[in-house]
Amino acid sequence: MKSATRNTKFPLFLVVGLLMLAGILSNPHRALAQSQQACPLPASGTAVAPPHVTAQQVENGTGSLMDFALSSRDRFREQAAQAPTADQSQYFACLIRRDESPWRSGSTYLVTLTHDGRVFMHAQDMSLSGRQLKPSIYGGILRALGINRADLADPAAVRAAFAAAEAGNGGSFDIPGVPGASGYASAYTSLSFR
Repeated sequence: MKSATRNTKFPLFLVVGLLMLAGILSNPHRALAQSQQACPLPASGTAVAPPHVTAQQVENGTGSLMDFALSSRDRFREQAAQAPTADQSQYFACLIRRDESPWRSGSTYLVTLTHDGRVFMHAQDMSLSGRQLKPSIYGGILRALGINRADLADPAAVRAAFAAAEAGNGGSFDIPGVPGASGYASAYTSLSFR
């Protein structure tokens, strides 16, 4: 969690969008940290309930990507509201990275972004974390959230834009000309990461 203590340009908080992306970058390599072993619950931690609609349900057609994204966002909000310890955060991160878990299956997985378009955590390929998204992809995600990219030039406007996005349900995006750059984007804020 070394990156969790890193300050951002804006002192507000880290705004993170949940999205499911399939193949934004070609040939992603699995990070060594992506163990397929069980995620140990910290001694002082509490178990995290799965989203109401799971990644497997999206993959087999019995659930929608929107419902998965929104129920995942709700679980992220619950976790952030509990002011999790580092151990609890690591446990939750492990859960969402496990293949064939309620959080990740096939081409359905979570990616969290910072407000400036950097990948905070990529559930399928952790080695992509910290990378800046291509402007065309980030622009499409912002549009799905109802955010005008011009509003990101002013810190006060950034706060207002993401607060409005968090109040809504987000939307689908599909970036023309970029195979696999599609999904559902939703916003939430995490006061744990300043």
